[in-house]
Amino acid sequence: METRDSSNHVTPLLPEGNGNKRSFIERYSASIKLVVVGLLTLLLLIPLGMIRELINERKFTKSNAVLEITSKWGGEQIVTGPCIAIPYTQERIVNDKREIITRDILLFPEMLDVQADATVEKRKRGIYEASVYKAEITLKGAFDMGEIEKSGIKNEEIQLDKARVIMGITDLRGIREEVSLQLGGETMLMEPGIPVENLFAGPNPGINVYTSGTEKTVAAPNVPSGIFAAGLNARTDSSAIATMRDGNVPFSVTLYLDGSMGLYVVPVGKVTTATFQSDWRAPSFGGDFLPADHEIGDEGFFANWKVLDLNRSYGQVVRGDDSSAINMVASSLFGVKFIQPIDQYQQNLRSVKYGILIILLTFVVVLFIELIKKNPVNPFHYLLVGLALVLFYALLLSMSEIWGFNLAYVVAAFMTIVMIILHMGAILRNRKQGVLVGMLLAFLYLFVFLLIRMESYSLLVGSLGLFAILGVIMYYARKIRL
Repeated sequence: METRDSSNHVTPLLPEGNGNKRSFIERYSASIKLVVVGLLTLLLLIPLGMIRELINERKFTKSNAVLEITSKWGGEQIVTGPCIAIPYTQERIVNDKREIITRDILLFPEMLDVQADATVEKRKRGIYEASVYKAEITLKGAFDMGEIEKSGIKNEEIQLDKARVIMGITDLRGIREEVSLQLGGETMLMEPGIPVENLFAGPNPGINVYTSGTEKTVAAPNVPSGIFAAGLNARTDSSAIATMRDGNVPFSVTLYLDGSMGLYVVPVGKVTTATFQSDWRAPSFGGDFLPADHEIGDEGFFANWKVLDLNRSYGQVVRGDDSSAINMVASSLFGVKFIQPIDQYQQNLRSVKYGILIILLTFVVVLFIELIKKNPVNPFHYLLVGLALVLFYALLLSMSEIWGFNLAYVVAAFMTIVMIILHMGAILRNRKQGVLVGMLLAFLYLFVFLLIRMESYSLLVGSLGLFAILGVIMYYARKIRL
């Protein structure tokens, strides 16, 4: 298009808007800022991963401290028996020659009643503590010698004069007093060790048949060495042998036993009853059988079990070298773990999993304020805010080791929120906008705390919460043109 002046000189018109043409960065500044914020969010995954490794390291350090305490006091205790190890002879033919071999059978009680009373103490190593206990355990019952004949072994094949009463105890360091056994009206002192030839102890070293493969706590001991790897024995005298030949042999034994973490018994009786009581307020019952009834209160707990031979996979007489049968005996144990009611390291790990969510939502709110209010924020300040959010988890971990998780969470969240409010208020040059960011952060920390405290409904509540948050973001995103 052109115009003519009075002298007929043609003057071309400049294109409209030519003086207002914007550069690429100006036209797409919002999109570029969004990409930069996304990259910063991904970058902050690195320190979050380092925090997670630090939590695992501290958890491992605590495990070592607890192990050091319990190694000098006594570990998880499994009491098996008492039972009678009786040699017997067996004839076999090898290369047309007759050979007499000697094996051992284990005779389990016809009835077994266990009464256990445990007093729990806390021992510290630095800032770490472990639960240890002193227990008084009384075991009473009777042996039925008729069970041997039912198993197919003849009376003339057994050698009662070489019989021994044995009892498996996983950690002998926990025995505080001498152990006396009353058997058939006779009293005898038990000695350390289980001197029975070819007796299979239980699982192979490094293989744990007791523990569940899930992370969820199912109270079960972590003792891979076997139920007969350590224990006590008593040699039967002539009076006890005479009582055995009569068929029914009553027994009674009392243990004063120190241990830690857990206490378990193996239901070797044809009818096994057990009563546990303690002053510990946070027991975790488990093993192969849960208690028939129990009560837990501020003064402690008590629990009752009743296990029949019909509930197990083995009989009252097993061969001492039968690894399959001994493993079935080992896996039938039951008892209680004296667990710490709160595992702050597990809670710290769960909170870190939500770290990227808190960082991302905080960045989104700051970005919205920046774009809607036309108040630019340098990416460096995004990075500073992100580092403050990451540092929250380091504060939480260090404080929770001293004060516990709940108080540490409140203090660390308060410190982080105040710091970010002051920083964003100064950067945005508007205190109200800084407080808005802080209010959002306080809501997110409260939301995550509730998720951590929940067990069964955490996934449902978390999904609904995230859905609602996304809806709010979509609503305010309408005003933004990238």
